Amino acid sequence: MTRISIHESEVEGTLKTEPWVRLSKLLISEHEFGAKQISMGINISQPGSGIPMHKHTDSEEALYVVEGTGKLTCGSETAELKPGTAFFSPLGVDHIVENTGDVPLKIVWAYAPPLEDHLIKK
Repeated sequence: MTRISIHESEVEGTLKTEPWVRLSKLLISEHEFGAKQISMGINISQPGSGIPMHKHTDSEEALYVVEGTGKLTCGSETAELKPGTAFFSPLGVDHIVENTGDVPLKIVWAYAPPLEDHLIKK
């Protein structure tokens, strides 16, 4: 039987420093759970930092703010982010998340289908 749960403290994550300081932890993927249709993780961005402008051409992305405040720009739309806010990035749309607060911005993200590096290479 495959694993059925994980706590974020069990995952070291990847510290990214360019262009902004943020920690990304892949929690659910084919690597740990055998998940082939979805992946999920958490991003923690330091104040004044965030997730730089990017887009996904093969996966939809859903996100949920756990802690902190920020600003999302997705395409031509901008939204304020606070705990309890869910947001969505459609295929091929540029988006950026900025931590506008004075505490870390903690966001849960999910991709469907998973990003290529969330799958086991065959």
